[in-house]
Amino acid sequence: TYGHSEGSEENDEASRLLLEMHADDALYLVFDLKQGSSVELWCMVESFFASRGGYTPGAFEQASVKCQWDKARRGLRVVEVLPRKFPLRLGQGDFKTQGKACNQLNGLRFANGHYVQALDCNMGTFIGEGFKVPYVLRMFMPLDKEDRTAPRCRYLGFREFIFTGREGAVGKCHAAAEWTFG
Repeated sequence: TYGHSEGSEENDEASRLLLEMHADDALYLVFDLKQGSSVELWCMVESFFASRGGYTPGAFEQASVKCQWDKARRGLRVVEVLPRKFPLRLGQGDFKTQGKACNQLNGLRFANGHYVQALDCNMGTFIGEGFKVPYVLRMFMPLDKEDRTAPRCRYLGFREFIFTGREGAVGKCHAAAEWTFG
């Protein structure tokens, strides 16, 4: 929901601060550009296409956008844009695809030449699925290595806002459980 009317300016600012703090690292912001996204974001994307030539403004209605912090401009810089015909979340009303899975797909589209695993403990799985992960990851080891400690992997995660904490004793217990495993 970055830069969207359904999102939060406070969360957007926190995202920009994180990107600025790690401007020298390979840290990117991938977001869904669609109806309701801020005018500023639409202008950034339009300028990105215009600088490359051969683009007609208004040629698409939604896109996946990859940005990085630009220290010289002290703001976001568009790195890649993938226009889309269909929205990330398909369906209507209560019958839409999961937002979390859509966000993972949105980021995966920009993961060129990388191995990515997008798994969350509360996505409807159980501990048995977790036992499979080490065996599946063996398929991605360098061919000349036999030890699973050889790959250099990075994990990046963000704490979730657990809204049940303010709903009483049971809600606080649920929020604490969510906080500790994440």
